[in-house]
Amino acid sequence: MTFDELRTALPGRVLVAGDEGFESAARPWTTTVAQPVAAVVRAGDADDVASVVRYAARAGVPVVTQPTGHGASGGVPDAILLRTG
Repeated sequence: MTFDELRTALPGRVLVAGDEGFESAARPWTTTVAQPVAAVVRAGDADDVASVVRYAARAGVPVVTQPTGHGASGGVPDAILLRTG
């Protein structure tokens, strides 16, 4: 999954494995929980959140939210991690 459509809609806000900063963006506050997500999106506003939800619905990709890094979402491989903090 490339997330190209999402990257076009939210330039500079979508990170996937291999991108600089992905590992740190995908890491929860508690480092004892693995969080194997497919992408991390840093939402800037409600429009960004809506874009992610619409994309995920079309693509059939789960979305998990994490406002502050707390509430690790372990066990959700291939999900989009939506950071709202």
